[in-house]
Amino acid sequence: MCPRSLLPARDRAARSRLVQLLAAGRPLARASLVTMARVCGKKNCRCALGRKHVSLYLSTRVGRARKMLYVPPELEALARELVENARSAEALVEEMSQASLENLAEKKTRLGARKASRTASETPRGAKAPAPSQDNPQPDRSPRK
Repeated sequence: MCPRSLLPARDRAARSRLVQLLAAGRPLARASLVTMARVCGKKNCRCALGRKHVSLYLSTRVGRARKMLYVPPELEALARELVENARSAEALVEEMSQASLENLAEKKTRLGARKASRTASETPRGAKAPAPSQDNPQPDRSPRK
């Protein structure tokens, strides 16, 4: 792992913002908010006439199962904050990931360029160049005309 000072500025900035978000201790929940409209089943209720009961749920996965948690109107603001905080953290992790992938691609390009220039001027890997001697002079590497 390289020191943070050697990381690209974009990556350092995203890491800093993520650490600040997590260090602030703001609660987060990896979930989605879902609005559901349901019929209660009572004969004389307004929902029997088409005006369904609307409620908010927090949808998340527990293992492989999808779970829905009812959110009462009093806790709607808190539920929205939990989801927004988690999305902010995920966006920062995604930004860091993209910066790291771009950095890797750049290093790969530079490595390829170095290898190409090295193979043009050196012997292949594993092959031993003959030692120059009077019996075996160094081969002429100048371009032929």
